Amino acid sequence: MNAEVAVMLQIAMANREPPAIAATGYRRAVIVLGAVIGAHVVLLALMMVSRDRTVERPVETRTVTAVLLSPEPEPQIPATPAAPAAVAPPTPPAARPAVRVKPSPQPRPHVPRNVATPAPEAPAQKAAPPAATQAAPAPAIPLPAAPTPASAPSAERATPASTAPKNVAHVDCTIPKPDYPEISKRRSESGTAVVRFVVGLGGGIETVQLQKSSGYDRLDEAALAAVHASVCRPYSENGTVVRAAYSQSFVFGLTD
Repeated sequence: MNAEVAVMLQIAMANREPPAIAATGYRRAVIVLGAVIGAHVVLLALMMVSRDRTVERPVETRTVTAVLLSPEPEPQIPATPAAPAAVAPPTPPAARPAVRVKPSPQPRPHVPRNVATPAPEAPAQKAAPPAATQAAPAPAIPLPAAPTPASAPSAERATPASTAPKNVAHVDCTIPKPDYPEISKRRSESGTAVVRFVVGLGGGIETVQLQKSSGYDRLDEAALAAVHASVCRPYSENGTVVRAAYSQSFVFGLTD
């Protein structure tokens, strides 16, 4: 570009003409020079823009062939025959009320009238005999007198007046030592169980109940089993046999 400008300036200087002509030529040279410079600027701008543009890859077009498949026919379900409608039983005809037939009046039989004849006079009745005298009441048979309470056997005196058991501090019983369960020993289970029981009139144990638990069911059951295996004698007070209630403690320790 600089070489072209220098050539044009040399041509202009070689062809010097009068001032008017020279001014016109100078203007033309300036216009041409401006046009050349503008063309170069435009070319540079286009080159810069073309570099910044990203090369766009051609989009490959793919042809997809779609085959429409007809849907499979659904299996035909045989129609379920409709259930026959329930036939209503015929309605029995309404019973007609029975017509009461009035019996026809029957003619009354003709009864001939009897002519009343005078009855003969009856003989005078004899006077009734006097009533027999009432029999005298039979003499009362004396009953044997009931035995007095003093004649009752002495055994009845020993019968207690009340049936409620009496709480006592001691009973004549042989109570075995309860078995200490092995599993309780292995698990270090210990405690004290209190069992309350009632001794009957014959010396047998009537009721047994756990009054205080040791904290372990196995130990409580062992204490109850020991009381059930006990042998007792009747409890008497002032010569009278009474039902006695007593509480027995069973201590389960690991040192036993």
